[in-house]
Amino acid sequence: MAEGAERAHGYPWQAAMQASQPLLAELPAGSKLTVVVSNQWLRYKLLPAMPPMQSQAASLAIAREMFMETYGDAASQWRIQLAPLPQGDSQFACAMDEALLEAIGSMAEQSGCRLVSVQPAMMHAYNLIYRQQRGLSCLVQVEPGRIHLAMLRDGHWLGLSACASQAQDWPRHLVALLQRETLRLGDAPQLPGSLFLHAASSISLSTAWPALQGTLAEMGWQASPIFTHAPAPSAATSFATPAWGR
Repeated sequence: MAEGAERAHGYPWQAAMQASQPLLAELPAGSKLTVVVSNQWLRYKLLPAMPPMQSQAASLAIAREMFMETYGDAASQWRIQLAPLPQGDSQFACAMDEALLEAIGSMAEQSGCRLVSVQPAMMHAYNLIYRQQRGLSCLVQVEPGRIHLAMLRDGHWLGLSACASQAQDWPRHLVALLQRETLRLGDAPQLPGSLFLHAASSISLSTAWPALQGTLAEMGWQASPIFTHAPAPSAATSFATPAWGR
């Protein structure tokens, strides 16, 4: 959709922004604010390992080219952030609409809050479990209508994937996506591995979890849920969060 037409009809994330305003109004003036953005408003890529002396500017240029190759000219309006990772490793890249980032900043300013950072949902969840990762790990995020999955080994990114999912069928879609990604890695999985499942609050995990946990165990995964209200170690945030700081 052309930019003018998109502005005329409103951005798809505007309803979520409006729903957040009453929550911000309850915060005391001057509160520090960290915003975690849903995966549905973000795009992710894994950059291949770069030469040791590769500059950040060169890596960003490669990341933008990759996003534009997949999503077209719309990616030219996105802010791209790279996670700082060790040299020689795949690099996590996240893209976000520049207009959404500006809207978050304006909303925080109008509410009298101080915006500390804007964090992608995938990296926020990663921060919650990064100290628990040993060997092969799988991080799964289930949001209304979509599942995102990341494969990692000792904290290093192996692959990213996603699929559409209906609310009542998300456990089945998750299993299918996990089977596909395990096959894609070939000999790399070395199961058993640890699977961390982060489900959005609007999705009922309690009814689906016992059966799903058993299925995952049969596949070789030791599965456990993670929760956004759990405290994330501060070291993880500085280590791996692509955060648009203010």
